[in-house]
Amino acid sequence: MINRQLLQLMKVNLLYANPQLTRRQREKGKTGTALYRSLISQYLAIGVVFAVIFGGTMLFADLYHNVGVFTNLIALFTIIGLTQTITAINNVFFESKDLKDYLPLPLNQWAVFVAKFSVIVLIILPMEIPAWLIFILAGVKAGRFIGISIAIGTIMFVLFYTCLFLACSTAIFSFAQTKVYQHHQKLMTFLMTGLSMVAMFAAIFVMNTTDDGQSVNSFIIPGFSQLHQAVANPFSMESFIVIAILLGGIAIFGAIMQKILLPKVLSGTNVQQIRKPKRKHKSNGGMTRQFIRYNLGLLKNPNLLMQSLSMTIFPVCIFTIIFVFQDGLNLALLPAQDAGVTFLAGIAVAVTAINQGSLVGVFISLDRQNLSFIKSLPIDFKSYLWLKFKLIVMLQGIILMILAIALGVLTKLIWLNILTLSLGVLLGNLLASAYNFTRDWRLLDLTWTNATQLFNRGGGNLLIGLVTFGTIIIGATLITVYILLVRAYSPLLINSVAMLLIAAPSIWLLWHYYRYWLKANLAL
Repeated sequence: MINRQLLQLMKVNLLYANPQLTRRQREKGKTGTALYRSLISQYLAIGVVFAVIFGGTMLFADLYHNVGVFTNLIALFTIIGLTQTITAINNVFFESKDLKDYLPLPLNQWAVFVAKFSVIVLIILPMEIPAWLIFILAGVKAGRFIGISIAIGTIMFVLFYTCLFLACSTAIFSFAQTKVYQHHQKLMTFLMTGLSMVAMFAAIFVMNTTDDGQSVNSFIIPGFSQLHQAVANPFSMESFIVIAILLGGIAIFGAIMQKILLPKVLSGTNVQQIRKPKRKHKSNGGMTRQFIRYNLGLLKNPNLLMQSLSMTIFPVCIFTIIFVFQDGLNLALLPAQDAGVTFLAGIAVAVTAINQGSLVGVFISLDRQNLSFIKSLPIDFKSYLWLKFKLIVMLQGIILMILAIALGVLTKLIWLNILTLSLGVLLGNLLASAYNFTRDWRLLDLTWTNATQLFNRGGGNLLIGLVTFGTIIIGATLITVYILLVRAYSPLLINSVAMLLIAAPSIWLLWHYYRYWLKANLAL
């Protein structure tokens, strides 16, 4: 009976593990067994991709002699494993909000626990396959028989990541019982899930700066070097000590989970039944201030923020990391005559970041049914929409300004070029926001249940990727041509003509959207 329960519970939790992936498969018409098989195949495909891409880059590294390479790579996948564990536990245990529904049912509570953690392991494991290969390759490079290397590498991989998984789970569930988490759950969830993106940055940065694995040879991370010793010389005393520590850690963390934390979680006394803090009374402050507070509250959605940032700001940050840290981009010698070039570059950066996945592109739809109520109030509805537009443009402008200044400082631009880069970012933010805000109204959806629905209107992630890629190509081409013209002809003449060519379409676009909203039919 428990086996059937366990299987059904695993299927249910598989749907919670990645809500966005589940929704995309359902939109393709998949239900029942076909849906579960499709979800599992997605995770298997991720495992294959990680094994081929990351594993292939490690085949040429001597993981037996180069201890630094081994420790850095294991540390990298440890960070990825930790952050993926945080995200998975949040989705399966906290965001699913289903534990209270199991309490009145004749279910074995430990079957519920095993099912949820089995699905979490299924999510994490594909991304940790390269770490398994690292443990094996370190033994193979030692000259041992491949069968023995696979056995020893697998044992060490299972011990290490089981201990890591239990330690991370213990920390998360312990933190979830604190008042800080319970009173600020959305903020804490956003911060925890944000670690996943930080880990992806670390992965891209390390894999792009490691090359063939020799650059980190001299840097050995303490603690991980003992894991290397256990794989390279498994029958030494140090190896037995490492294995004993891992087994002890598994026993201790497992006991804490079983005896202390999980009974609280499975009995329903967890963060799902948190009490909402009392709202403090705030003075009226005028209708405008109330609308500002209300609209800022619409953004207090961790999943919405993470999805939006992952499609807008994070890609720009990835390119910044690659160009600055890997390619050593240094623009200190860029003269003041290229101020127009940096201005155009700022526009390109903003237009790349502000796409259909940006917050301005969904800000009207975030009101949902409240929009009809607001429209019924004795206020000018266009003024309300204008307030929303100004607010979100300002918020995005602040983020982009910080990004532009950081990019200017990292690339050692002179202060004038940093200034023009920032001004270009502000203009690009205004133009791109005007388009995407209008697009949100044209595709208005007030009945959405998941933020993914909003981002996928008029085309999904593929369209966002194509638009972003196309913007980068066009922007890079225009910037290159601009630089060549400034070098070949009079900078004053070229910059003057360029400013006219930028100003004319910018003014036309702003006038176009002004006239659109002036004549727009605002009926819902």
